Amino acid sequence: MANVKAINFLNEQLNEPLTFGGMIKNIRLTEYENMTQQRFADEVLHLSKTRLSDIENNRKLVSISKAIEFAKILGQSKRFFVTVAIQDMLKQNNLDYSIKLDNENLSAI
Repeated sequence: MANVKAINFLNEQLNEPLTFGGMIKNIRLTEYENMTQQRFADEVLHLSKTRLSDIENNRKLVSISKAIEFAKILGQSKRFFVTVAIQDMLKQNNLDYSIKLDNENLSAI
């Protein structure tokens, strides 16, 4: 339930729904001190700038395994990253559901 509460809290603070892309962009701009998309894509996430731009602007979703990979790279909660990625998938399919992940051990995925 903590993940759903965290997402709801952030949605209220942002005045817009939290998305995986928005979360990645916020991390890039805050924790990586306004690092450019090109540099962040190349040096941190090891993907193309175009792919990063598509993710940040919510044009492309990330898979669950990619969400876990990004969480590990960025030192973030795997559970939270997976939760937000799945919420984006549900929203894209016009499904008004909230999810709760019970197991922090996501390394097997």
